[in-house]
Amino acid sequence: MKTLNRRDFLKLSGAALSTTLFKPPDPETQKPQSIGLGRVTEWRIWAYDQAQPGARKEYALTRDDVLEIYDQINTEGLLAHNPTWYLTRYGWAYSSWVQPVKREPNLVEERVSRNGFWAQVTVPYVEMRNAPNDKAYRLYRLYYSSVHLVIGRIVDEQGDVWYQLKDDEYPSVKEYVRAEGLRRILPSELAPISPRAKDKHIEISLKDQKLYAYEGESLVYTARCATGARFTIEDLGLVDFTTPLGEHTVVRKRPSRHMSGFRGRADEYDLPGVPFCTYFTEPGVAVHGAYWHNDFGHPRSHGCVNVLAPDAQWVYRWSMPVAEYEEALLVVEEGGTPVVVSV
Repeated sequence: MKTLNRRDFLKLSGAALSTTLFKPPDPETQKPQSIGLGRVTEWRIWAYDQAQPGARKEYALTRDDVLEIYDQINTEGLLAHNPTWYLTRYGWAYSSWVQPVKREPNLVEERVSRNGFWAQVTVPYVEMRNAPNDKAYRLYRLYYSSVHLVIGRIVDEQGDVWYQLKDDEYPSVKEYVRAEGLRRILPSELAPISPRAKDKHIEISLKDQKLYAYEGESLVYTARCATGARFTIEDLGLVDFTTPLGEHTVVRKRPSRHMSGFRGRADEYDLPGVPFCTYFTEPGVAVHGAYWHNDFGHPRSHGCVNVLAPDAQWVYRWSMPVAEYEEALLVVEEGGTPVVVSV
């Protein structure tokens, strides 16, 4: 991937309106400091010479490029709901299409119990293969913040450790990933939040594109979201996936779900390890984490309420009834937290 030269990069850093990225470095001894990483989520996006609509395109970035981020500013965005841009080596990238990620390899677990454990991807992505071998067929690419069930531990001929996973959609398929890319989720991280609090309820505002959690009249949590949208789909025309209005209750909970649908259509999706799903309609509308975009603040889903993975984890833990750590699926008979979706 071509990079900008030092003069171009410093020129870009100075375009951050009143924000200063760093003092001009000595070309021989100093480098700009990264403030994070981002993964491109679309098939192609552009890096621009300035953080504004109409700026000159500097370089094409493609899906799964992992970028160092040197600055972040809020100004006029390409879309009205999102003002945030990221400064990279290649220019300014618009944040709706760049997932903030980390690269945090993990110590490998020495054993896996019979029931297994839940684990979360802590690097930009890992490759899921059909055998514990780097040259084996790749089944999926698993992305940062996705959640998976680990059921086994294998050491290959080179001494590298692999985890065997169990996918809820394809439970009989053998699946393996390099172990250092996944972090074990401890039971304490899924323990209930405020289980004795009275009158819990969730409000989802389609207008605000926000989720609000209440205990009685007290607002205890707020998260930006992306709700269901209307899509124009090839051969079908306009299709309405708007999140259903009205009063609902929590009906199911899953710490992880392989979501797929509309095979063969232009809007087909296939998403393993969707994190912390709290369903509030029988057909399957849920609050859940989304790793395939960073475009919160306007409708864009097939009906579900997309939030960041930490927000989804909080809702999963706080909403009633409590899901035990080992439960891959909790079906709610009664006592589900009310969920109200309003315009």
